[in-house]
Amino acid sequence: MGRAGRRPFREKPSWPAPQARVKVSGMTEPRPYLTLVDPEERLPLHLHGSTLFYRRLSLGALAGIERAQTVLLPASGDEPPRAVLPRAALEAAIIDHVLVGWREVRGVRGHELPFSQRLARRLPGGVREALLRRARAY
Repeated sequence: MGRAGRRPFREKPSWPAPQARVKVSGMTEPRPYLTLVDPEERLPLHLHGSTLFYRRLSLGALAGIERAQTVLLPASGDEPPRAVLPRAALEAAIIDHVLVGWREVRGVRGHELPFSQRLARRLPGGVREALLRRARAY
C-alpha cells in the first residue's frame, strides 16, 4: 500500500505492446505496420477511470526539447563551461509536448477539471511516468 493507505498507482497492463489502430466504419482494426508520428495524433491512455490523450514523441521533437532545456553552466576554477540537461526540466517539457488532453480527471474535491498545461503539471508522479513510457513507445 502507498501513502495514507492508498494503493500505488498502476496503469492498465499494455503488454504485449499495443499495435497502431485505425477506425474503419466505426470499428477499430490493428494495423500490420508501423506508422510515423503525426503531430495531430491523439492516442488514449486509460488510467483508472480517467483517460489521458497524448501523442507519441518523435526523435525530432525530443531533440528540440533537449536543446531548449539544456543549461550552460559557467566556468569555475580550472573547469570549462559545461552543458547540463536537468532531468526534471526535460520530463516536464516532454509532458507539456505530448499531453494534448484528458477526460474524467478530477480535483481534490471531486469535481471534473478542464484540461490545461498548468493543471497537467500537477499530475502525480506515477501518472507522469506512465505517460512518458507510453509516449516513448511505438
